[in-house]
Amino acid sequence: MNRRDVIRQTGRLAILSGIGLLSLFLTTHQKVVTPENCSVSPFCGNCGKFSKCDLPQANKERGHGK
Repeated sequence: MNRRDVIRQTGRLAILSGIGLLSLFLTTHQKVVTPENCSVSPFCGNCGKFSKCDLPQANKERGHGK
């Protein structure tokens, strides 16, 4: 394996790792929108639409007295 192959493999590994970390970050911080998740704010208490929201997470937050 020569220097060019090492640099190429390192670049591929860096790109693949970056894509994996970005997808992990987006899914754990609820940026990937599903019907159960809000696309406005992941924290219901800080949302301006909280009082009129019908999503399950808003109903759950209202049920806890928040």
